Amino acid sequence: MLRPITPADLPAVAALHDAAFRALGAAYTAAQKEAHAAFVRTADYAADVLRSDVWVAERDGRLLGSAGWIPAEPGQGRIRKVFVHPDAARQGLGTRLVLAAEDRARAAGCTRFMLRAYLDAVPLYEKLGYVADRPGEMEMLGGAAMPVLFMRKG
Repeated sequence: MLRPITPADLPAVAALHDAAFRALGAAYTAAQKEAHAAFVRTADYAADVLRSDVWVAERDGRLLGSAGWIPAEPGQGRIRKVFVHPDAARQGLGTRLVLAAEDRARAAGCTRFMLRAYLDAVPLYEKLGYVADRPGEMEMLGGAAMPVLFMRKG
């Protein structure tokens, strides 16, 4: 079941985002994964999640995935907070969540999309029609930075 996030979901969302990121492959170091784990448990992260139109995938009371969007510029939505728990990976849930976020953004007038992809997720986004825009970094707590790829669609 897909549904909008609620403030009560925030601890489970942080755990989901941590578990999903820790399951990524060798593109990220153990130190980067620890920095991400600390980051997703901050009040700033929780506030950022609530500012976005994030929906979660839930089964039997357990959060298995999330994806959302925010306006980026006129006519463009930024897809964000896309995470799938390792127990639900490779079952089409990420695709379903991204497409649902795009649909919500389209309903708000967006015809183009952009996102900041973790390197392991690039094949998923390419399958959904996204193309590489430019490499970048995501700043984390303690000065850690993680490589990402900015992508666009439309």
